Amino acid sequence: MHLNNRVALVTGGSKRIGRAIVQELADSGFDVLYTTRDQRAADAPASGKGRIVPITLDVTALPQSADALLETVQQSFGRLDVLVHNASIYDDGRLSHTSLRLIRRVNRVHIEVPIVLTKAFAQLLRASKGHVINMIDAGIDRPMPAYLAYSASKAALANLTISMARELAPEVTVNGVAPGVLEWPPGFPEHDKDAYVARTPLARTGTPADAARLVRYLATEGSYITGQIIRVDGGRSII
Repeated sequence: MHLNNRVALVTGGSKRIGRAIVQELADSGFDVLYTTRDQRAADAPASGKGRIVPITLDVTALPQSADALLETVQQSFGRLDVLVHNASIYDDGRLSHTSLRLIRRVNRVHIEVPIVLTKAFAQLLRASKGHVINMIDAGIDRPMPAYLAYSASKAALANLTISMARELAPEVTVNGVAPGVLEWPPGFPEHDKDAYVARTPLARTGTPADAARLVRYLATEGSYITGQIIRVDGGRSII
């Protein structure tokens, strides 16, 4: 344990953008705890200036998961400086195929978990003048019909970002990072990739590190930024 280090908690930090965020914060000197549902993915080595501490936990098992995380952070570190709500599920389903089960599943991950965890850690975050960062989606203003429930829940998280920013000010900043395509899903069709890039002003996709660097900035230098949704999408949202 590095008692002088700042402490960050990242939900869903075992792969893709979440993993890049964990790495970036650890390399910047944070001790980073991250949640994962996969025990095999939890065997991550320490890295950088700060430790990386995996916690095998299903964050949707509320309120038990919030209580367990709070107890772990309090007992192991006694502080929390940054809370990153990165856990996400990208389930498809048009209106004709959307079920209550799917709606409740995405809402639980993208709305309920951020609310309950932020509430649980509010006192620690206020004490450290900390930062909450919500991972949203660059397409919230242009929702995808094929991902109806997912898009709606991410838009709700954007709205929640503003509400929490007002609620937790002046001690805590709350912002949203809204990535575009930073890493293609496995098996994504090549012609769809080409069509996406063709409609992106920077004419390329990004990388998970692009989002991670913005998270690090908001967690270290962004003390006068709150209630903002910042897109990392190569300019695609302006077309």
